Amino acid sequence: MIAINQMPLSFCSSSGFKQFMSIVEPNYIICKEGAIKQRLKGLKSSVEVLIKKELNDARSVSCTSDCWSSIAQESYITVTAHFIDDQWCPKSYTLTTHKLDDRHTASNLSNQLEIIFNKWEIDQKIMAVVTDNAKNVLNAVNLLDNITEKDDLTCAAHTLQLAVNNGLKYDKIDSLIQLCSKIVCHFKHSNLASQYLKDKQDQLGLPTESLIQSCKTRWNSIYMMLDRLYKNRCPISNVLADRSLTTAAMAHKFEVTEHQWTDVETLIKLLKPLQIMTTVFCGEKYCSISMVRPLINAVIEKHLKNNVSDDEITEHFKTTVIRELSDRFKLLWCPSSVVSARQIASFLDPRFKDLEHETVDAREEIRTRVKNLIKEIAEINCDVQIETLVTKHHGALEFLFGDEVNCNTADYDIQYQHYLAEPQLKFDFDALEWWKTRASKYPLIVALATKYLGIPATSVSSERCFSTAGNIVTAKRSCLAPETVNMLIFLHQNKQLL
Repeated sequence: MIAINQMPLSFCSSSGFKQFMSIVEPNYIICKEGAIKQRLKGLKSSVEVLIKKELNDARSVSCTSDCWSSIAQESYITVTAHFIDDQWCPKSYTLTTHKLDDRHTASNLSNQLEIIFNKWEIDQKIMAVVTDNAKNVLNAVNLLDNITEKDDLTCAAHTLQLAVNNGLKYDKIDSLIQLCSKIVCHFKHSNLASQYLKDKQDQLGLPTESLIQSCKTRWNSIYMMLDRLYKNRCPISNVLADRSLTTAAMAHKFEVTEHQWTDVETLIKLLKPLQIMTTVFCGEKYCSISMVRPLINAVIEKHLKNNVSDDEITEHFKTTVIRELSDRFKLLWCPSSVVSARQIASFLDPRFKDLEHETVDAREEIRTRVKNLIKEIAEINCDVQIETLVTKHHGALEFLFGDEVNCNTADYDIQYQHYLAEPQLKFDFDALEWWKTRASKYPLIVALATKYLGIPATSVSSERCFSTAGNIVTAKRSCLAPETVNMLIFLHQNKQLL
């Protein structure tokens, strides 16, 4: 209960718990804090054994990592492991959230990651490390040895937000956002105005909702602020027009013209597809890097293409965001371009295998690269693969007909050609389920698909650890020992194994 509900270790010796247990079970002997801590350590050890076993069975492991500062101004690093198991189920486990005593230099962070990988015995099977766009973290990943994919694997959601923020850096947009923020601030700081807003919402038959303030560090908060304001345009205007509540000077300060409301509506329409894409990247349902390039290209083609009727704000935003997305995600292909992990993953995803989102030249390079990777796997596993196929019979009929080996499955080129001929799935189908049913048909390609589809699109899983950490290291519990913090976060994040 302490681990799952993020409760303090002293809970069992608190007066409220003692009183509760005296009624439920009068003979219950209260555990001391030291005993509880030892039991939690034992629980942590048993969970570590379970995770190590699964990591040992995994073909490859990808990790996400991030750094965080507690309320006590102590720095922590967290690492989360991701992989696809033999049943084609995506798995994710938090490995550690421990204190960083050294400066956050690339060298120090790289050493910390190596220590973590060695401790969990996954140093030889790390496929990729997904992080945010901080230079020191990117350099740290580049310093690591035995990492298969290092380039173009930053957190897709964080990169997307950087592009959006640059699109909003325009005088007219900035002044409008500031005005909207001031209006929200007025209602947040005035209990009277806030109550009257709720009354007006009831009178107009609108949901009783509070306004949302934007925050620079919170993704999509500008969109949510503008959307909530626009939906409550009428009740806000009614409250601001009431002179018993708002002075003429205040009303003038918060006045939003009809043209400005039109601009707010325009910004909402522009930001909505980007907000939805961020939600898809960061959703609880697993999102692989295979979706990143197809989704971004779809949003550009369907929602950000310039039209003749576009006004000044729309034209600037679309042009800036398209340029930013193209540069940050390397969407444009040139002769010097190198095939990235995201492109390989998209080809290995049956929903995007036709690579319609890529240029013709890029498609050929991606297919050639994947074919070479399959060939490398075939050369490494050749003897084992052929021996297995020759000696193993799956049924009586197979034995009687003497169909001992299907040479097609042993030939990497035939597997590759057959995969190319497969019809592309619709985007809302389950790619992992598709591969699960075709593991025996494409044994060589499956080995590659497991590795690349197991790389997450974002580092959000590691950032979620810090939400847990914030609930554990509170103002009243700011002196917790780093080892205890690590233990409690580890148990809570991996509570599915408790």
